[in-house]
Amino acid sequence: MKQTVIVQVLLFIILTIHSVYAIDVKPGSWVIVNVSALENSTKTVPVKLYIPKDYSKNSRTIIALHDYDGSMNSWQNNTNIAYYANMYNMVIVCPNMPKTVYESQFFDETTVKWNEMPAALWIGTILIPYLKNTVDLKIDKNSLGVCGFSIGARGALRIGEMYSDTVGAIACLSGYYDMLAHVKNNMFVAVYGKYNDNPQRWAAIDNAIDDAKNLKNVAVFLAHGNKDSRVPMEQSFMLAVKLKQLQKEQKSGYNFTFVEKKYKMHDWNFCQSVLPEMMAFFSENLK
Repeated sequence: MKQTVIVQVLLFIILTIHSVYAIDVKPGSWVIVNVSALENSTKTVPVKLYIPKDYSKNSRTIIALHDYDGSMNSWQNNTNIAYYANMYNMVIVCPNMPKTVYESQFFDETTVKWNEMPAALWIGTILIPYLKNTVDLKIDKNSLGVCGFSIGARGALRIGEMYSDTVGAIACLSGYYDMLAHVKNNMFVAVYGKYNDNPQRWAAIDNAIDDAKNLKNVAVFLAHGNKDSRVPMEQSFMLAVKLKQLQKEQKSGYNFTFVEKKYKMHDWNFCQSVLPEMMAFFSENLK
């Protein structure tokens, strides 16, 4: 009787661990996992994964970030990214992260919080370790890339800058990079407070242009539509100029590609048009 109880307890523990940590990997399909919003928190963030048809332990990983009002379904619904994931044998990771500017801090003036932890910190300290340790994806400097569209492009840039020891390549499509050019934009005001009340904060914290110096040995892909009326192409030009300056100063280590898409606007049609080049870029720069 005692042995039977022990066996039942052990079986319960094994099944419990399996249900919490095991991921049902089905090559050629999308699967949703729930990732903790904060360490030891019961609140979770849904994350959609695409597992390529030829998935193996050597498949590379791309975290794909959506626009401000988008969702984890945006890349799946608006592009054929799964086609290229199969072509290049890459896992696509789409976290559900609406209403964030990929901040590293919250403040007393912050009125919109996408979740419990600032978005950039959550990706670096919760999501990436989860993908490596729980999903068992290949996550290292040579195999991890991040891409994003619109505010998600800013997210890709910030993750590359903050976690350059883990991220090998980033792709930024039509992004908001210089906050000081958007001091009246409600997305940023909702996190950092009004510019006139906090000018030093706006200049010093999460300054994506200044922090481009952290992108040494991170391959960068920039793309913008020349008919983008929502986020001027000057945002991408400014970042490209900064990277070019760093190239000249450091002599090596700041490699970037810039693609201008003619007649393309700020929409998912633009993203689809640049997707072949973006995914080829990741394939070339990740192993």
